[in-house]
Amino acid sequence: MQMKISVSVAATLAAAQLLMAARAPADEAPQVQTLAQVTVTAEKEKENLQKTPADITSISADTLIKAGVTSLRQAQMVVPAVRFQAEGNNTQVFVRGVGANLDFPNVEPNVAFNFAGTYLPREATSAAFFDVAQLQVLPGSQGTLYGRSAIGGTIVLTPAKPAFNDHGNLLLEVGNYSAVHVTEAQNVKLSDTVALRGAVDYAYDHGYETTGADSKNDLSGRLSALIDPNDRLSVYVYAQAATKRGFTENLVNKGTNPVTGAYCETCFLYANAWNDTRTGRFAGPFGTPGAERNHYKTDMIGGEIDYRFDGLMLTYIPSYLYLDARPLYWLSAIESTNTAHYNQLEQELRLTNRDHRHWNWLAGLSYYNSRNSGTESLFTNLPFSFYQTNVNADRLEGYAVFGQATYSLTPSLRITAGGRESSTQRTARGFEVVALGGAPYTFDRTYNHFDWKAGIEKDLSPSVMLYAVVQTGYQAGTFNALPSTPTFSNAVKPEELRSYTIGIKSRWLDNRLQINDEAYYYDFHNLIIQAYDISAPYNLIFNGNRVTVKGDQLDILARVFAADEMNLNVSYSRARNESVVDPSGNNYDGLAPAYTPDWVILAGYTHSIPVGSGDLQAHVNWRYESRWWADYVHNRGTEQIPDNKFDASLTYEAGDWSLGLWIKNLTNTAVIAATAAAGIPGPATAYLEDPRTFGIRATLEY
Repeated sequence: MQMKISVSVAATLAAAQLLMAARAPADEAPQVQTLAQVTVTAEKEKENLQKTPADITSISADTLIKAGVTSLRQAQMVVPAVRFQAEGNNTQVFVRGVGANLDFPNVEPNVAFNFAGTYLPREATSAAFFDVAQLQVLPGSQGTLYGRSAIGGTIVLTPAKPAFNDHGNLLLEVGNYSAVHVTEAQNVKLSDTVALRGAVDYAYDHGYETTGADSKNDLSGRLSALIDPNDRLSVYVYAQAATKRGFTENLVNKGTNPVTGAYCETCFLYANAWNDTRTGRFAGPFGTPGAERNHYKTDMIGGEIDYRFDGLMLTYIPSYLYLDARPLYWLSAIESTNTAHYNQLEQELRLTNRDHRHWNWLAGLSYYNSRNSGTESLFTNLPFSFYQTNVNADRLEGYAVFGQATYSLTPSLRITAGGRESSTQRTARGFEVVALGGAPYTFDRTYNHFDWKAGIEKDLSPSVMLYAVVQTGYQAGTFNALPSTPTFSNAVKPEELRSYTIGIKSRWLDNRLQINDEAYYYDFHNLIIQAYDISAPYNLIFNGNRVTVKGDQLDILARVFAADEMNLNVSYSRARNESVVDPSGNNYDGLAPAYTPDWVILAGYTHSIPVGSGDLQAHVNWRYESRWWADYVHNRGTEQIPDNKFDASLTYEAGDWSLGLWIKNLTNTAVIAATAAAGIPGPATAYLEDPRTFGIRATLEY
């Protein structure tokens, strides 16, 4: 640990020398801007990012727009140490090597996604980002504050709320692949106490794949209201809906040399990796891949009611979500579908105290009732269509009481303690795969657990803080979609985690240089593991006895010269199986889990030039990942070699309007996303990240 802190100190000194050397004489130097103070809410309270004892990444709405981030998947280019990757209508999320790599109904994600205080299932995370106020990513176990699915971290998306004015904003983009993207948001001040906000987002393109698959024709909308009748009460309510009517992305073949037919790890069937057609010797025996229509709809209502009294804040957050997804797509040369249906009710009530001289605390109650179902089926265009998993009903009902308190021992030394007592009941039913007999199965388990957290933080100066935190995480168990027998139990054990972090947060050079560093160690037990093989009649879910993650994340942000800004994020996460044996007795100790590169590096630079009454901003962004595999087996075809991706933009900002050019994935690098073993000819099939895209963006505030 001493070495990690020494690295941070050395980086601080080096960056300071760089900035000091770049200074012009005092009488010639322009006024240098300082770094803004950032407020975050990822720990369910408004806090200064630099005073929060956790490595939180916060991305503002302005940054998301300039980076062209319109979905969680695209945020991968601006958030360190993560993989946000496509799997049909789902988004797989991995933070610091922790995540779940399948999207079956009975496999919960290991990183929670929260919108306006409400947990969303993975199928709901692929809808568009629009009219956003802030995106926050909190890595590591968040069991005490968030509970469900937060064993590996939490993503918090905050929508823009109504303002008491009649202002609005418009975003318009056009680009290659016939892309059109429009977002419009409008405030309406009804009175001094009531304001409305409407927002609509529409995205269209004709598809990134040769057949026209992986296209958009998506419409989303949100109507919200803010009611502030007095200084004590604030009521925020919203209703939103989203539909996708484009063509679902097809998986492409990976791992076969198209000339020789031999194994070739980096090969696709065509020079254009996004060519999803099948012709000649590789023509599909079960049909010809084409663009298949997506069927996706989600509706949601929710809100937040805050009441202030006697230095306390009482907050109530209710929500209801309906989701229906029935996409068709081609898995290599086989037409398939993976359906999902959700009805979810959530409520949270918490009491917060932030005004006490020595104590700051929160306490809360939460409840959720989630009912979902889904089926993965193959050969859906043929008379002998069959399912590889079937879940007719999967019901999760959970209760929890939680709390966290921070006590100031001295003005510069604080301790934190927290806990969460939870009870989750899971009941399910369905039919096993026909190849194994098609017998019905049931499942009924209740999981009771207590998570805890302990931390300490020390201010070395007003701008430098050290902290250390130990906390646990828990993920309720699940089931195999098979009947139990006298010799086989369909139950899969719950996951458990203990995480250790130690970090430093610091600002230097009159608030122009920020250096944060966090070292971490995660110790997982009974990690829920599954690898998808299209040729297997059923892919068994099992527990890996022990998986560990050791790493460090260094984040540097600096104001350079008058107004330029640079960022550097270096993340090292060595995730390895320590004791993982599959049900057949195969040992995978020493291998990296799925989708866990050891190194992820982000770097960006923005150069601003005053032009007329505005500024011309040139921005470049770079992301590097070391190699990784898409399953725990490290099957052939599932390896992604080290890759580099570059984005760039040139934007002129003049007060209320802007006009810019942008390009993403400048080198047109083909990077795999969700990938599975087998296929025709295989040895793997893969979703792909987006190819090179470019266009023009205009914004207007009025």
